[in-house]
Amino acid sequence: MEQKTYYTSKTFWLNILAVVGIIAQGQFGYVVSPEMQVTALAVINFLLRIATKQEIIWSKPKKDTE
Repeated sequence: MEQKTYYTSKTFWLNILAVVGIIAQGQFGYVVSPEMQVTALAVINFLLRIATKQEIIWSKPKKDTE
């Protein structure tokens, strides 16, 4: 199975953006209901999980010696 690093994962960046969005809404006063946030994030994560074909590795990738 092909592998990719965590920082090339769309799911990883989506969740980073979600955290930034949650922090930003407190700073700017535009608040989305928690139910809507959780629902939207769960649906998008589910769709990305279906589309994902590569395993994510959390350590430095090993170089092929062949």
